Amino acid sequence: MSNDAVFQNSVPVTPLQLVITMPVYEDWEAAMALCEKIDRVFRQQPSLNVRLLLIDDGSTLTERPHDIPFRPEAIESISILVLRRNLGHQRAIAVSLAHIQQHWKGDAVVVMDADGEDRPEDIPMLVQAMREAPRPTAVFAERGKRLENAAFRFSYHCYRILHQIVAGRDIRFGNFSVLPWSHLDSLVVFPELWNHYAASFIKSRLPYLRVPSQRSVRLSGHSRMNMVSLIIHGMSALFANQEVVGTRLLIMNTAMSFGLFLLICAVVGMRLFTSLAIPGWASTVLGLLLILLGQSFAVSFMLIFSIMMNRSHLGFLPVRDYSYFVARETTLMPAIVQTYRGNAAIESQIIQK
Repeated sequence: MSNDAVFQNSVPVTPLQLVITMPVYEDWEAAMALCEKIDRVFRQQPSLNVRLLLIDDGSTLTERPHDIPFRPEAIESISILVLRRNLGHQRAIAVSLAHIQQHWKGDAVVVMDADGEDRPEDIPMLVQAMREAPRPTAVFAERGKRLENAAFRFSYHCYRILHQIVAGRDIRFGNFSVLPWSHLDSLVVFPELWNHYAASFIKSRLPYLRVPSQRSVRLSGHSRMNMVSLIIHGMSALFANQEVVGTRLLIMNTAMSFGLFLLICAVVGMRLFTSLAIPGWASTVLGLLLILLGQSFAVSFMLIFSIMMNRSHLGFLPVRDYSYFVARETTLMPAIVQTYRGNAAIESQIIQK
């Protein structure tokens, strides 16, 4: 049965195989609590089979768990992909998607955060929206009201406005999403995925839709997202659309250059054809305008050069380069536990082992 069969309007004959991936840096207590919540949610979803791949984004060895602190009933397996170094949230997602595309099999991939702010209860809703789509379509959870302080929320809204102006797109969603398996083949050859998952998906022009979702609170610990991290995250989103951003800035700069040229013509006209001029003012103003016009031309040239260079430079390619950052993949709970569910004696022996 092909993966695309699950997107028909009729009810699928076989359960949908989900792979849930989420980056974790040090905060394993929250990650394990979230895994337990996911297990409880999927106990009520017999049409969905789920496996978890946690991305260890450079955590210390003492932090990483060696077993599962709860008894899974719905989750088939929990694996950890250990990275060689800390890459950051977005790059860990890029590595995980490339690794899944190369080594795992399934029908859909769920990307979410491991701190608990993305609600496991919303996963079936996202999957249902994907199933009801007439063609393979990704579904993103549209961000609800942010729970950070007022200064953080104000900065985030400024970032959204800036992104709308220079990139022409309003990003109202983050990482929480479900992807049809066929989308992975396209995403893993986008160099921009290395910097920003959501912005790269928009650039891919793959079909998607948004479903409203409320944010929850962290299960434990505190967020490491601060003002500097927010700025870096915002710049990464712009970098993922650098050709569009560069072209829009070029247009704005060209308009400004034309405005400066008109001002120069006005100054020359006033100096030559009117008696309004104050001695010496025309030369000063004209000199300043010419300097600004020269700088505008220089900026335009650099923007054109940058756009052309970007179109000819491939850079990091996730499907090709991800393996350099992977140390190993380990399994906390093998899938065989799920296979023997229902036989209490055999299941007990496996879990004890």
